[in-house]
Amino acid sequence: METIFSFLRELAQHNNRNWFNENKKRYQESREIFREFIDEVLSGIMLFDPALIGVEGKDSIFRIYKDIRFSKDKTPYKTNFGSWMARGGRKSNDAGYYFHLQPDASFMAAGVYMPPKENLHLIRQEIVFNPDAYREVFHDPWINQHYNRSGEEDRLKKGPAGFPQDHEMIEEIKYRHYIFSKSYPDSEVTGRNFARKLAGDYRGLFPVVNYLNNALSFRGNE
Repeated sequence: METIFSFLRELAQHNNRNWFNENKKRYQESREIFREFIDEVLSGIMLFDPALIGVEGKDSIFRIYKDIRFSKDKTPYKTNFGSWMARGGRKSNDAGYYFHLQPDASFMAAGVYMPPKENLHLIRQEIVFNPDAYREVFHDPWINQHYNRSGEEDRLKKGPAGFPQDHEMIEEIKYRHYIFSKSYPDSEVTGRNFARKLAGDYRGLFPVVNYLNNALSFRGNE
């Protein structure tokens, strides 16, 4: 991980095509280290989430090249490595597991982030029809003690259209994302057995991922 951190720190200082091309071999080496790391993490996840059996690191890692067409920031490269571990790989709309590797800003997350409109509707629908199952997972004291709930800042101000505005779960279906996260200091990321530690932290959020994927697979209430 130190090799990756060293590359990313320098990239953040020299985020231009000339520097990147001159250091292309360092990028390729860093990407390969990250791929091997994600493969190890995936091996741990598959022990408790069989939906990911067959998914490989190469299927899950995001490109380092940025889409700058609609961005004010025209620097061409991301200064992090990211991986979305879900059935179908990085382009999947399933609930899954995310890892973000960046000096002084590494974190994990699990759930769904900015799901397509139809998927978000299915999740909200399941919450309304079966609120107890939702509370059992998303209000679990252990999960809320060990992870951070994300998405509060992006919640709707009013309940979504098509749902009873006086429903007992109206505050919960205002969320646009259903995700928990946890941050890591660099010392932990570069420490021994971090891949095993990370897979263990994902295991703690498997109930969240499992609940969401069950909601996404059930269309009987439409």
